[in-house]
Amino acid sequence: MLMPTGSVHGTPYWMAPEVINETGYGRKSDIWSVGCTVFEMATGKPPLAHMDKMAALFYIGAQRGSMPSLPDVFAPNAVDFVTVCLTR
Repeated sequence: MLMPTGSVHGTPYWMAPEVINETGYGRKSDIWSVGCTVFEMATGKPPLAHMDKMAALFYIGAQRGSMPSLPDVFAPNAVDFVTVCLTR
């Protein structure tokens, strides 16, 4: 099935703010998704997994709160990498 151009697609926990707000998609969105994927690979859960999917969608889209970081048990470079990827 073909999706209409400009429609929002994706899984809420991995969606970048600009995708949620329909303001564009590009490299920044991909970097955001990589950060979410690395976060999940490290912790076993995506960022904001403690929230309902729709709550996470609104939280990310509102661009008000900060995203969770990796726990300090991970290498500082890994923590920095995820933090940079998940910076709005």
